[in-house]
Amino acid sequence: MKNRLTLALIACMVASVVLVAALAHLDEARESFSALEDFAQENATLASSIASELATRLRSPGAASTPIEDLMSGASRLERPNSLAIFVAAPDQPLHASDGRAVHAPLLEQALASGRSSVRLPGMVAAELGLPERTAIAGLAHLNAGPLGRWGVAAVASAERERDRERRARSRLVLAVALAAGLVLGFGGVAIRKQREQLVLERGLAVAEIARERDERLARLSRAATMVTMASGLAHEISTPLGVIAGRAEQLVDRVGTDERTRRSLQAILEQSERIRDVIRGFLDLARGGTPNLAAVEPAAVLEGARGLVEHRFEKAGVHLTTTAPSGLPPLWCDQRLLEQALVNLLLNACDACPRGGRVELSAELKAGGVRFVVQDDGAGIAEANVARAVEPFFTTKPRGRGTGLGLAIVSEIAKSHRGSLTLSPGQPRGTRACVEIPLVQEEAANGADAHG
Repeated sequence: MKNRLTLALIACMVASVVLVAALAHLDEARESFSALEDFAQENATLASSIASELATRLRSPGAASTPIEDLMSGASRLERPNSLAIFVAAPDQPLHASDGRAVHAPLLEQALASGRSSVRLPGMVAAELGLPERTAIAGLAHLNAGPLGRWGVAAVASAERERDRERRARSRLVLAVALAAGLVLGFGGVAIRKQREQLVLERGLAVAEIARERDERLARLSRAATMVTMASGLAHEISTPLGVIAGRAEQLVDRVGTDERTRRSLQAILEQSERIRDVIRGFLDLARGGTPNLAAVEPAAVLEGARGLVEHRFEKAGVHLTTTAPSGLPPLWCDQRLLEQALVNLLLNACDACPRGGRVELSAELKAGGVRFVVQDDGAGIAEANVARAVEPFFTTKPRGRGTGLGLAIVSEIAKSHRGSLTLSPGQPRGTRACVEIPLVQEEAANGADAHG
C-alpha cells in the first residue's frame, strides 16, 4: 500500500513537470506565432505604402518608358542592408529589385500572383534575395496601374528580431520548466523522505508490537505451564485426603443401619468425591493437550447438573437463580462433567458479582447449528476494557483472596476442547452476559468417540 502511494506521488510529480513544460511550450508557440503575425502585418503595411506611391508614379505621363530603378527610387531609400529589401513585379515580367536587377524567386512570385498579403520565406530563399540566410517575412501589396496592368510590391525583411525574441522565449521556457521541476522535485523529495521516515517509524512500531505480543504469548505459555504443574501437584495432594474421605464414608455406610437420611448424606459424599476425581482428571487431560471423554448428553441435563452443584451457594448469598431450557433441544456430543464445571464457574462468578437480592438466569437455546448456554446476571457487570483479558490465566478483578483468575480461563479451554467458544459482554441494562456455544453432534465426532471407546 505504501509503495503504491510512493509511486503515485512520483507519477504526480512527473505529470506536474510535463504539464508545466507543455503549458510553457504552448505559451511560447503562441507568442512566437503572434510576433510573426505582427511582423508580417508591418511588412504588408510597408508594401501597401510603397504600392500607393508607385501607383501615383505609374499614372504619370511617360511612366511606361521609365526604368524600374527610377520608379523604385523612393522605395530604395527605405531598404536596409541585411534587413529589408523591396521588390516589384510588373505584368508578364520577372521579379525586380529596387536597383532594377531581375531576381529569381518562384515562391515570392507565386505568392504575389495568388494575391496573398504575406508569405514566410525560408533561409535559402532569403539568401537568394540578398538577405541573411535566415527566415524572412514578405509583406505583399498589389496595385492597378491602369493601362500598365496589375503590379505587385513585396517588402521582404529578415525575421532576426523575431528569432531573437523566440530565443528569449525559449530560454524563459527552459528556465520556467527548470524552476517548476526543481520545486516539484524538491517538495516531492521532502514528501517522499517524510513518507519514508513514517514507514520506518511504522515498521519500528510494528516490530515492537510483534515483540510485545510474542512476549505476552510467552508469558501466557509460561503461566499455562505453571498452571499444569500446579494442577498436577494439587491433584496429587488432593487425591490422598480425598481417598481417605471416600474410604471413611464407605465404612460409615455399613454402620448407619436404618438411618436413611444419614445413608443419603454418606452416598452424596461418595458421589461428590468421585466427581472431584473426574473433574481433576479432566482438567489434567486438558492441560496436557488431551481430549475430553465425549458422549451424547441432553442440554437440559447439563443445566440441571450445574444448577444442583451451585444451589447452596446461591441460597447462602441470597441471590435468586432461575433455569430455562426449551423442550426439544438436540443432544450434544460432550463431556458432561467438564461442561457442567464450565457452567458452574460462570454461575459462581455471576453469584459473586450480584448483591443480596440479585438475580442470575441460566438458559440454553438453539443457535446457528449449535446450543448456546447463557449466564446472565444483574450485578456490577464487566468493563468493556476487560472483556478481552478476562479469559487470560490469573487475570481477575476480584479483591485479593477472593479469586485466582483461573475460572474463565478454564471455561474457555473447556469450550475450545468441545469445538466451541466463550464470549463475554456487558449486560443490558447492567450486569454481565456470558455465552458458551457448543456445536451439535457431528457424525465425524461420534465416529471418533466410538473408535475411542
